[in-house]
Amino acid sequence: MRLKFYVTTLGISLSVLFGSVDTLYYDLTVFGIKCGEISYLYPQNNRLLITARSTGLFDYIFPFDNDYDTRFDTSFYGVQYYNKHIRQGDFKQKISGKWDGSSKKFVYEKQESFQRPDSCMSLFSFLARLNKERGNVLDTQWFPVEHEGSLFKSRVLIADTIKMKSGGRSVLCNHFRLDLIPINDQIKMFDRSDYFSQNITRSGAIKQIWVEQNNLRRIIKASVKIGPIAVVATLRQ
Repeated sequence: MRLKFYVTTLGISLSVLFGSVDTLYYDLTVFGIKCGEISYLYPQNNRLLITARSTGLFDYIFPFDNDYDTRFDTSFYGVQYYNKHIRQGDFKQKISGKWDGSSKKFVYEKQESFQRPDSCMSLFSFLARLNKERGNVLDTQWFPVEHEGSLFKSRVLIADTIKMKSGGRSVLCNHFRLDLIPINDQIKMFDRSDYFSQNITRSGAIKQIWVEQNNLRRIIKASVKIGPIAVVATLRQ
């Protein structure tokens, strides 16, 4: 109930501030057991907001209550602003940073700044791009991606197309593999980060995303697999 109230209130507030907002809700599972819920909120302009909350037994064993806020250039999805607020049990973390076009650096508040290409995206603005551009346009292209002081080259590859259930009907989806490769051996800005940031950037992680092909281009499903452990986010029916 607390999560539902929070998400509903946030969605209403965003609608007032930014106009029309699409809100997608996902169930997060590990070994097929629900461990959390994700809300994916962004208006039809340049801002993406994601929340992730633990549920059920996981809320007592591995609690998490995390918010991510990203703004980007709508012409090429370059990251302009990034903020996150992490609450994982006793671990708390707040990070914010912004793009400085004059110095060509991404500057983190009270931390460091990093020289980056003008076209550099973030992991979250890359997701927004998947929502907006056709899969065959993005397929095989490499893009620079900044994430908390580390620079990666990233791309999506269309593995196949598949029909998936959504809202009681079948939708045709592009099944992407997401590659995320560090460009150099930079020293990490933080020794510890949130579950998502630590695992999505692991070199051995298998990352997959299923995006519907129609004009909505919703992410229907996403998964990260590390060894035998797969964490899956599935769009709620």
